[in-house]
Amino acid sequence: MPSDAQTGTMGAATAAMANAEPVKLAERYEIQPGAPIPLLNAVGGNAFTAKALREKRIEPFAIICHAAVLPRIDICSTVGSLDNAAHMRLLDWGLVDWPQDRGRRFCLVFERPGGKRLMGSLTDTLDPMPEDQLTRQIVHPLVSALKELSSRGVVHGAIRPTNLFYRDLASGGLMLGDCVSTQPGYGQPVLLETIERGMANPAGRGTGTMADDLYSLGVTLLILALGRNPLAGLDDEAVLQAKMERGSYPALVQQHRLPLAINEVVRGLLVDDPKQRWTLNDLDLWVAGRRLSPKQPQISRRAARPLEFQGSEYWHCRTLARAFARHAPAAASVIESGELDKWLRRSMGDEVRAEAVSHAIQTASSGKGGSQGDRLVARVCIALDPAAPIRYRGRAMMPDGIATMLADAFMRGESPQAVAEVLANQLPMFWVNVQSDFKPEFVPLVQTFDQLRGFLDRSSHGLGVERVLYEMNPTMPCMSGLVAKQLPTTPAELLRALDWIAAGGERHKDPIDRQIAAFLGARHKRGDELLYTQLGSGVEPMRRVIAMLTILSDIQARTGVDGLTHLASWVVALLDPAFRRFHNRPQQQEVRKMADAAAHNGRLTELLKVVDDPESLRRDRLEFEAAQIAYREADAEMDKIRHTIADRNSIIETSGRQVAAIVSSLLSTVLVAGIILFFAF
Repeated sequence: MPSDAQTGTMGAATAAMANAEPVKLAERYEIQPGAPIPLLNAVGGNAFTAKALREKRIEPFAIICHAAVLPRIDICSTVGSLDNAAHMRLLDWGLVDWPQDRGRRFCLVFERPGGKRLMGSLTDTLDPMPEDQLTRQIVHPLVSALKELSSRGVVHGAIRPTNLFYRDLASGGLMLGDCVSTQPGYGQPVLLETIERGMANPAGRGTGTMADDLYSLGVTLLILALGRNPLAGLDDEAVLQAKMERGSYPALVQQHRLPLAINEVVRGLLVDDPKQRWTLNDLDLWVAGRRLSPKQPQISRRAARPLEFQGSEYWHCRTLARAFARHAPAAASVIESGELDKWLRRSMGDEVRAEAVSHAIQTASSGKGGSQGDRLVARVCIALDPAAPIRYRGRAMMPDGIATMLADAFMRGESPQAVAEVLANQLPMFWVNVQSDFKPEFVPLVQTFDQLRGFLDRSSHGLGVERVLYEMNPTMPCMSGLVAKQLPTTPAELLRALDWIAAGGERHKDPIDRQIAAFLGARHKRGDELLYTQLGSGVEPMRRVIAMLTILSDIQARTGVDGLTHLASWVVALLDPAFRRFHNRPQQQEVRKMADAAAHNGRLTELLKVVDDPESLRRDRLEFEAAQIAYREADAEMDKIRHTIADRNSIIETSGRQVAAIVSSLLSTVLVAGIILFFAF
């Protein structure tokens, strides 16, 4: 329950939103922050009234994505081009300035459905749909929509009764709702997900396949045929346990009697083995009236006697692996004692699985990060249940969900260490190696993970786990605390965001931190990566600031972003070590003036030429060296004089001799002159 202070803050925020001015998306749509539409809220964001500024016939609404959720921007153009009435039409997307947090948010504009949501919640009940209605309103349109998505390589990832909308009030036709405000499976209840994806964290379920969408369609048909959730009242863990122990179809259908034709399609779609599950072609045949042989649920191998672990008995490898992942220290003891190997060979009678576990134990010492026990249990769990997600230190993720799992950790401000250790310990490669069926998509997956480990092994600026984040998530905005509110997704947007920050006077830090360096390293491939190694705190300040300026000026030159006056002034304030490279004081002052002038124009390239001009620096160095030589010569002469002055006795003796000689000479001259004069006169 929120405190009084929080309630007051929320109230103030609500009042501020109610009075907020409309925001525009690229001059095409106008969104009303003060006009929310709660009935159209999505898992990834809240819905607001919108108005089309050009196409007046369209009635749109906007979903403003939550700040901690990464939408599927990479498929927006594909989804936006869909021409199918069975899919909610995506009209536009982009970033908007959002008054609630004085930053920017991802905005998705859809055509507003004419009717309401089919089910507001999975706890709702409705009249069971008869067979013909299910076929006409659900199967026909959704098969058509899924075929179009499949032809474009898109997985929907959000098929559920609560994401179906009536297109209009008259026809009663239904359509699929949004699939871009969150990653696939992120908002799906465990009930609607396959067993494997249900075991993964919502952010780590990965893109999935069309077979996963078809499974969700099967559960949706079952719920609508029954008019309610068959496992209502059970929490996610209990739902998952029931599916694992009995199989999805028996666990969900139970003793309920379904119409014969609907039962056939539900049984075909809820087969747990994706290779045996109905495909879109099977559905097409079923829609055409051809009846297929019912699929029999596969029953997993059961041990002759259970393995007792943490007070419970386990008869199957899958349920045991899940228990091991939850109690890693205790599991490590069972594994190291040899009890697991004995159970697999004697009670389970599965030599293949026993050998896989043995290999997992032998290779557990490889990798970096985490404890030996964590690595051991993670590998053994993969060996016991190869199709399940990778489970490591309380997190579970499919190999193609590691990227979104990492993104979710950064967007929520949580530690990404556990996800990084999954890569460092080569768990995805081990997962691929134990799969019974090789798939072509595994090859690029392994190559990518190998490359990413290279980034993880180095921790300098531009590398490390931050670099992995941006390499794995091409649409990830820069998560630096400096610019996170602006959500820059390209180097050009990053420059504008830094300039915006500088305009607000926030210049107390360097404009390139670890996050920004990693973002630019991943998004600006043409840059010189060696420069990023000079951004660390241990590098000489002059070299660091010049490297920083070089990177930023190169991006400005390549992207053509002009007018970065505030950012340039920010950099000038950091350039004092570079100014002091000039030894000539008047020259130093002149360079400062020229730098201020370049900053005024907002051109970082000109600024770099001023402070890092090789010719000026060479001339200054030669003049300085000449001055040093002159100084040393003068200093040597002065030393000589001082040394001479210091030898007073020598001076007195030398001077006395000279005076005596002069006096003697004068006296001799006078005497000779007197003698001459005496004899002459």
